[in-house]
Amino acid sequence: MRPGGLIRKPFLLVWDQFREHRSEAIKKKVGELKTLVALIPGGLTSQLQPLDGSTNKPFKENMCKQWNKWVGEPDYDLTPTGRMKQPTIKQVRECVKNSWDDIKTEIIIKSFKKCGISNALDGTEDRALFEESDANSSASTNTGALEGVQGGALSP
Repeated sequence: MRPGGLIRKPFLLVWDQFREHRSEAIKKKVGELKTLVALIPGGLTSQLQPLDGSTNKPFKENMCKQWNKWVGEPDYDLTPTGRMKQPTIKQVRECVKNSWDDIKTEIIIKSFKKCGISNALDGTEDRALFEESDANSSASTNTGALEGVQGGALSP
């Protein structure tokens, strides 16, 4: 069960047009979870999906840095044939966590505002829809930044 599910607060989940997102089983499940679904029309995911808009690129770059750091460490385990062993689930989890934590809070907030999600209702943040993303923002990292975002869905 997703966080907040017992409280029965509705959530918004923004998805692309992947066939499974539109299946009857998924529709039934999100209905049970009191989750609203917004399907993004084909070809617009990069403009309307917050993570695609400005977060995925720095995350992937951070993952590459984490991987290169792990591969470059001299004390990794070897297989019986002398090859480097694959990373453990714990190591992969740490790479993902570190990569996510290195993304600037401001980038995440801007990505939601740029897509028109969670902007102020009085129109004062509407300009964010037309601003360019700045992946090199000097804002702090995102640990705890997505208040209101739970289980991949934004709380209204």
